Amino acid sequence: MSVLHAGLPAQGLDSAPYAYGAPDMQGDFKTLPEDFVVEEVLGFEPSGAGEHLFLQLQTDDQNTRYTVKCLARLFSVRPRQVSYSGLKDRRGLTSQWFSIHLPGVNPEPDAERLSAEGMTLLQHARHHRKLRIGTHKANGFHIRLRNLTPGNLEQRVQLVREQGVPNYFGAQRFGHGGGNVTEALHWAQAGELPQERALRSRVLSTLRSWYFNGSLGQRVAQGDWCRWTAGDPIMLDGSQSYFVEEAWSETLQQRFDRGDIHLGGWLPGADSPAVSSSHAQLLKQANIKPEPRPLRLLPRNLQLESHGDDLMLRFELPKGAYATSVLRELVQLNDRSGAQDK
Repeated sequence: MSVLHAGLPAQGLDSAPYAYGAPDMQGDFKTLPEDFVVEEVLGFEPSGAGEHLFLQLQTDDQNTRYTVKCLARLFSVRPRQVSYSGLKDRRGLTSQWFSIHLPGVNPEPDAERLSAEGMTLLQHARHHRKLRIGTHKANGFHIRLRNLTPGNLEQRVQLVREQGVPNYFGAQRFGHGGGNVTEALHWAQAGELPQERALRSRVLSTLRSWYFNGSLGQRVAQGDWCRWTAGDPIMLDGSQSYFVEEAWSETLQQRFDRGDIHLGGWLPGADSPAVSSSHAQLLKQANIKPEPRPLRLLPRNLQLESHGDDLMLRFELPKGAYATSVLRELVQLNDRSGAQDK
């Protein structure tokens, strides 16, 4: 059986290189669901009319796919008629948007029935388009770390504010105990992709994320993850748009320092040279092309507040980024949830 990449273990970030060395502080993470609060920032207002019912729901200790099944049952539709912008994991309090395709009918959401299924209705509206993956703008996080040990936190916070952190995919992408990796290796060994759409997507995402993390980890270990290398895509902040330059300039450095642009790495495609032949075969079957992803993650509005031995953190991340990539550069996390989350 081939190995995906000589970088990260299947479990995720435990052995990934740190940008600023391993933190000297430890803290308990996700002791209670309310210790990890994430609020999806949609980035636009629903139009108020159309075939799609938008619901903003708060859920406690249930993941996105479970919520989709509940909504499909409550509104008597097929699960594929329920859409969302980003996957959220189970452990925590999550505020998230969903859309339900309801052409020709305009039911009023029943807050009591939703509540009985563990969902709190925050607001609802109609819209002319359904939600698609990546539609939302950002995610806001409110996180409590408990039982912090003493250490030099202020210096690390300043580094993270000014220089950011490596934009690793978090453990959620690879599944509990690395289960998604085992699954992807199975299909790579079989030489074909699964027919079921969700499983197919998960296999491809796992493979590509693993290669990205491994490549980024190598650059972090070498100390050049924030230094331009010939061929690096240069990405506009908050966008998938990118350009390539033949040389680095003072103007580009100034834009980089301001956070206007980021150096990028690649989510591989079928023809990417670093991909093993068995994995390339799967990417080729799906006609996957390389896509850029920023190497650096800059948390916005990072705020900290101490409460005895506990630490409250607030910050906002762009879609597709993982809070654990920020937290791990500040504090060594003792995950008390029994699960791996975004």
